Amino acid sequence: MTSSLRNSLHRRNHKERSQLAHRAKYGILEKHKDYVLRARDYHSRQDHLNRLRQKAANRNKDEFYFAMKTERTVHGVHVKDRGNTSIPMDMVKLLKTQDEGYIRTIKAVGLKKIDKIKRQITDLANLVSSGHTVEDSGDDEPLADAELETLRTAGVIPPDTARKRSSPKHIVFAEDAAEAQQYLEQSTVDKAANIVTLAGSSSRSELGWKTQDSAKSRRRRKNQSIVDGVDSAAEEQDLNVKHRKRLLKELAARLVRDTQLSYALRELEMQRLLVGKGGRKKVRGAEFVEDEDKDTEDGDRKQKSDPSVYKPRVYKWRVERKR
Repeated sequence: MTSSLRNSLHRRNHKERSQLAHRAKYGILEKHKDYVLRARDYHSRQDHLNRLRQKAANRNKDEFYFAMKTERTVHGVHVKDRGNTSIPMDMVKLLKTQDEGYIRTIKAVGLKKIDKIKRQITDLANLVSSGHTVEDSGDDEPLADAELETLRTAGVIPPDTARKRSSPKHIVFAEDAAEAQQYLEQSTVDKAANIVTLAGSSSRSELGWKTQDSAKSRRRRKNQSIVDGVDSAAEEQDLNVKHRKRLLKELAARLVRDTQLSYALRELEMQRLLVGKGGRKKVRGAEFVEDEDKDTEDGDRKQKSDPSVYKPRVYKWRVERKR
């Protein structure tokens, strides 16, 4: 039979057997070549273990080498030195100084970026008033407490001293007990009248009653009614709000990073001083700062930096006379 006739005949395709359906959990069906590789690996491991057992059985217990004097074992395991030599103390001080310089450089770069963000936030019109609310600028969203705290920490707005300020006290001297009782009753009536007046004004504003508008607000409302394209103005306002939130979020993250760099710099300075000369005594170790403002009048307040706030170690150096 010629080769062309033999090639023209139909030949059967021999397919490899696949894994059975009920044995699919065992993975792909192992072929003979896979078994050969696995068997060779298994037998090589067994031969290695047998050689080690034979060495241990034929070991001479009285065998001695002079190198054994300089070697050591830990729990029966031979531990060998890698040959690493300790760095001299002068080199350690130099490396600590270089680390401090690097951290100071990174901290200075971060402070520049913080100042840039603060300028961008300050350039935003009608961002924050002196209180806790946003100025009357249309439909701007008010700032959250966390955002206000971030602005106070960055120094964009003055700190809130209303919580720390105590109520003023006025001492009145009375001639007798009757006059003192009369003054107390009069002050109680005045306080009640003030409360009623405030409640009436707040209920009037909550019910939607008209209040007296300033000329500025009326002029602004009139101008807004004339402007066309309300949809475009609303979209622009949403973009402004998103831009403001993004800036505040980045500012908060960079303030936290600056605090962590300050902690790292302080720790490196402490390590460098401890390496130096001079007698010192440890006064207090590092302590984690707990929430100290939990029992305040206004409830819990968030700390300036969330991650791992701790008090530094405190050492006292002996006073030495300088020559």
